[in-house]
Amino acid sequence: MNMTAGQSGNPEKINLDRIMNKARKIWDSSPQSVKTFPWNRALENFIQLILDLIVAVIKYLCLPVHAVSSLSEMSYCAHEKKLFLIPIPLLVGVAVAGVLRETTLELSPLLKVEIIYNVD
Repeated sequence: MNMTAGQSGNPEKINLDRIMNKARKIWDSSPQSVKTFPWNRALENFIQLILDLIVAVIKYLCLPVHAVSSLSEMSYCAHEKKLFLIPIPLLVGVAVAGVLRETTLELSPLLKVEIIYNVD
């Protein structure tokens, strides 16, 4: 038999219920200003900040990866005497980058604002 600390049944559910009760007690004892705080908007802003940081990191990491992969592709094509194949992956990469740029601009309002101010 698998009995943990004298509990029969599902001890994880009992622990989860106890945690939920403690969280409810903490929420009930918190001041009114904490209860009226716009938690949903704060969560949305936090998620947007994290996404913008991820986009910034990807933006600066994509250039070296693209350069290394392009050099690798060019050296392979030169070795195989197929230099006419070089523009094909380059054009595909430019097309994919354009689609990713438009998608990123749709998802991130902060990037739209940055691009507007950088263009002017």
